[in-house]
Amino acid sequence: MTYQVGDTVVKPGLGICKIKAIRKMQVEGIDQSFYVLQSGEVKVMVPFDHAHAGGLRPLLDAEGVKQILQRLREPLPRGEGENEKAENYSLEIEKTKEELKHRDPAVMAGIVKTLFYKSKLFDLAKAEAEIYQTALQALADEIAHVEHTTRLKAANQIKNTLTEARKAQKESLKQN
Repeated sequence: MTYQVGDTVVKPGLGICKIKAIRKMQVEGIDQSFYVLQSGEVKVMVPFDHAHAGGLRPLLDAEGVKQILQRLREPLPRGEGENEKAENYSLEIEKTKEELKHRDPAVMAGIVKTLFYKSKLFDLAKAEAEIYQTALQALADEIAHVEHTTRLKAANQIKNTLTEARKAQKESLKQN
C-alpha cells in the first residue's frame, strides 16, 4: 500500500501519525524514498522499503471500529462449568508487551478484554495494570481519532461495551 502526504497512519512504537512529507534521499549511494511521519512533536523518517515490514498501517475506519467493538462483545471462552479463576485470564507479560508494540487493534482488544474481565474478579499485578492501561489508551486513541471524539469518551465506550458483554455472559451462565 502506498500512502500520500496528509494520510493518517499507525506506526508501531509511535502510534497515530500524520504523513507530513515524502522525501527522496541518497543513503550509502542508493536513492531511497522515505515517509516523514509526525506524532505530536516527534518526527521520524520511514523508508518505503521498510514501511510495511515495520508494521506501518492505515488507521482503522468506521467498519474496523465496529468490528473491534463487536470483538469486545464476544464472550471470553471458558470451559463448561468452569469457575472464575485467575488462571483463566493469564497473559505472558513479556510476550504481551511485545505484542502491544505492534499496535494491532484486534490484539489490543483481546488484551483489554482479558484484563478487564480479570480486574473485575482479582487485583491486577502491577505489570498487568500497566499493560491494561497502555492497550486501553492505544485502542481508545485510534477509536477517538476515527469517531472524532476524545480519548476519554472512547475509553468509556470500550469499558461500557465490556461491562455490558460481561453482564450478558454472567446472565447466560446463570441460565445454564
